Order: sequence, then structure tokens, then C-alpha cells
Amino acid sequence: MTETDRYRQHLDTLDRQLARALETAARQGRGYDAVVFHSGRAAVYHRDDEAVPFRASAHFRRWTPLDGPEHVVLARPGARPRVVRVRPRDYWYDTSPPPPSYWEEAVDLAEVGSFKDVKDALDLPPRTAYVGPTPKAAEELGLPADAVEPEELMAPLDWLRAYKTEHEVSRVARAAEKTAGGHERARKAFKSWSSEREIYWAYLEASDQLEIENPYVPIVALDEKAAILHYQEKRGAEAAPGKVLLIDAGGACEGYAADVTRTWAQDDCDGVYLTLLEAVDRLERELVAMVTPGRPYLEIHLAAYRGVSRLLVETGLVRTSVDEAVERRITSAFFPHGVGHQIGLQVHDVGGHQAGPEGGKAPPPEEHPFLRNTRILEPGHVVTIEPGLYFISMLLEPWRAGESAAAIDWALVDRLTPHGGIRIEDNVVCTDGEPRDLTRPLLAGPRGE
Repeated sequence: MTETDRYRQHLDTLDRQLARALETAARQGRGYDAVVFHSGRAAVYHRDDEAVPFRASAHFRRWTPLDGPEHVVLARPGARPRVVRVRPRDYWYDTSPPPPSYWEEAVDLAEVGSFKDVKDALDLPPRTAYVGPTPKAAEELGLPADAVEPEELMAPLDWLRAYKTEHEVSRVARAAEKTAGGHERARKAFKSWSSEREIYWAYLEASDQLEIENPYVPIVALDEKAAILHYQEKRGAEAAPGKVLLIDAGGACEGYAADVTRTWAQDDCDGVYLTLLEAVDRLERELVAMVTPGRPYLEIHLAAYRGVSRLLVETGLVRTSVDEAVERRITSAFFPHGVGHQIGLQVHDVGGHQAGPEGGKAPPPEEHPFLRNTRILEPGHVVTIEPGLYFISMLLEPWRAGESAAAIDWALVDRLTPHGGIRIEDNVVCTDGEPRDLTRPLLAGPRGE
């Protein structure tokens, strides 16, 4: 199947989803015949003329891979999407036309010189909603304020984003290929005693991405910094060489993200740490196998939580039974985040806490507040699976005092704290059959599997 054929099938699915979303909104008293999806408007930093890096809105990118500000898609059930590309005449920036692409023949494509010409290039039905980040643009198109992202429409659109088409999965898979190449080069740089900055530069070069093209700021953490869940710095020679590297870095393809984490260790690391590293990787593979239709994602998180509890007890870090470690929430001091999230046009894709297509909340349980996905898995869902185990002083310190202190081997904790932590993450498609791991076939884990 060609890319164009797969994209046509993708548009057919979006057409059906749009009709369903409009029907859902109509049942709640918000009737629309069409939707304008806007990529967004360029902005500058406050009291500056320096441009803020632009990223097209996700709902727009789902209809077309076209990047850049001010473009729009007019979508109506049963009709070819109308894409209006805005290409201004400008000698400050490169505005030359992009080369022809696979998607163009599947849509009704027009080109204008500025956003003020967009309305004339569209045939807006009387009842049109606006989806995008710029209410002013809706006003310029003559759309009323109450037609800007009405919740009755956004809820089903967000809900349906979880069901990825084959075209979308192929984009995530391509992003994963770029990511895997970067990770492998980063591993080699680490093994050669490089600094965080050098490892980061190696990742960028091998993944063939500029910094601005990354779907998120990569985490490149040596040793104790691996215990900072969203560590954003990149230290130089002062931090090298490192015994442990935790790298959480992704790639992007036409707006779709891959999100992969690996933890690597030098051979002279503490033996208990190396045991934990291999055990977390084994646990992650068990959890990936649970990405099956009809399973609540929460069930995978609870299995991860219990699995980490088991590792803590087996290595002697926690001096209780597994059941007691779970019941007393001791494990939360070592594994404070959720097991993963949905991924797609956003790294943490929308709809993870939705109760249904009409909206409503399905929040995570109180004892696991940072779980980003509470939905029941269905074919087409793409999720990350990322168990972790960390030595975070801020979380561990409260356990050092009083009767609770005896539950943890503090000498062992102190010995392992300089190693920071462990996280292993892959991107997995829920299918009608076995889960499809998009990343592990491209990039081995710490056990070489």
C-alpha cells in the first residue's frame, strides 16, 4: 500500500469520526455542519521581536502533515477536506513552495498569500465551528465566539484521537526509527565516558533532528541526576564520566511523536544496581505483554507498582513483605509516577482522563495521582510503558524517621543513591491480537534483548 493510499484511508476514518463528533455535539444542543481546523498563529516573546518556536495545533495536524502558521482545513462529513495553505511573499524568511507530497492529491488544496485571504478560499457553511489556538482567527473568519472550541465538540474529538489509524501508526513508527538511531549513538557516547552535552549532541546527530524538531526536551541524565524525573539540564565535563545514563528522548514524524527511555550502566556499577536494572527491564517486558484490548490501563499500572514492590523486597531495599510494601505505600517513595500515557500528536496525548466521548472525568485513583491514562485499552490505542525505580531524597527522607525507618535498608539506599535511578520505556500499539511494540525491535534494552 502506498503512502497516499494509506493517507486516503486515514481521511476516510477521520471523516467518520468527524460525523460522530458532530452528532455527539448536536445531541447536547451544539449543532454544526463543518469544522475549521487552524494550525495556529506565530507569536513573539513578551516585549521582544524574537519568534517563539512554532508548533502546529494537534487537531489540525491530524488532517494534514502541513506544518507552519495560519494554514486551515475545512472538514465536512462526506466531502473532501479543503486545505488552505498560507504562503506569504517575504524576503526575510524562506517561503518557497514545499516539494509535492503524497497527501496533496487526496485533498482539495488551495494557496493564498495571507490569512486575510483564507475566508475567500473557503466556502464556510453557516454553522461552522473553529478548532485551534487563536480565537482572533475565528473572529476574522466571521465565526461567533461560542463556535470556538465548544466543549461539546472538543470532548468527542479528543476522545477519538486515541484511535490511531494505520497512517498514524506508520508516522509514530517512523519517529521511532529516528529515535532508536539516536539512542544507540547516545549509548556509545556514554560508554566512551562522554558528558551529558556530548551525549545529547550525539543523539541529535544520529536521530537526524534539530533541537527544535524534537517533540520534547530530551532528558540526558548522568548518575544522581537520573533521579530527577524531568531533568532538563545538559552538564559538560564537570559531570563526566558517569557510571549511569538515563536518556529519555524521542523523535517526530509529521507531528507524531515517539517517546523512548533507556538506562545504561558501566560495568563497574554497584552489583545491586545492575541487578535492579535488569529486573526493571524484565518487568517492563511483562507489562508490554499486557497491552491487550479490553484491559483497563490502570491494571497495567497496578501490576507495575506491585512488580517494583517485589524488586525492592527481593534486593533487600525494603524489609517488609510485598503486600505490606504495597499497602503502606512504601513503594511510592521509589516509583512515584504512572506507568505511562497515550502518545500520538502530543507526547502526552489528549483524552487519557476522559470518561467517554461526551466528556466527563475518569481521574486516577487517589493513591496513584500521576497516572496519565485511565481508559480501557482498545485496538488502535498507542501507549507508552515505562516503569521506573529511583532514589529521590525528597521522597525517601520522610521514611527515615520513627517506626517507618526500619522498613528500609538505609545503608543500601545511601549506597545506591549516587546511581540516581532506572526507567525503561517503549511505545506499544494495542491491536486485535498481540501488542505491537514499535520501539523494542529497533533498540535493545539493558539486557541486550
